[in-house]
Amino acid sequence: TAIVPGATIGGVAPGMSIKRAIAVWGPGSACTADSVRMRCTWMGTGKQGSAFVEVDPAGKVRQVVIEAAATSNGTPVFTGPLLHWKARGKVRLGFTTDKILKVYPKLMGSPSGAALGSGTHTTTFTTSGGRVYQIVIGPIE
Repeated sequence: TAIVPGATIGGVAPGMSIKRAIAVWGPGSACTADSVRMRCTWMGTGKQGSAFVEVDPAGKVRQVVIEAAATSNGTPVFTGPLLHWKARGKVRLGFTTDKILKVYPKLMGSPSGAALGSGTHTTTFTTSGGRVYQIVIGPIE
């Protein structure tokens, strides 16, 4: 499944309706009538990681996020199907900061991690221990 920095993760993009996002990623989302107005989450097992979308008041996707699973003490676990979701240069969860800089030399620092682009087209690579554990497309908070 493709990650296109500044555009989509697995075919879901900022600005897309939440109904369309759920259709693209399929069943398995933790969305209720109340939570669909804020966030829908697709949870994997303990070693699979998770994906979620933040939703704006108009029912549009604000951010698209994938993240590695974590141990009970919060240490990222770099296994599971989300590691197969890749961007250009095979950048994915678990990549080191050095490898990402080789593929994307124009990365800029942000409060959330290394980022490309701006506004709704921002892609942020959040790291722990020098490895990417979360990839976000959408505005930096």
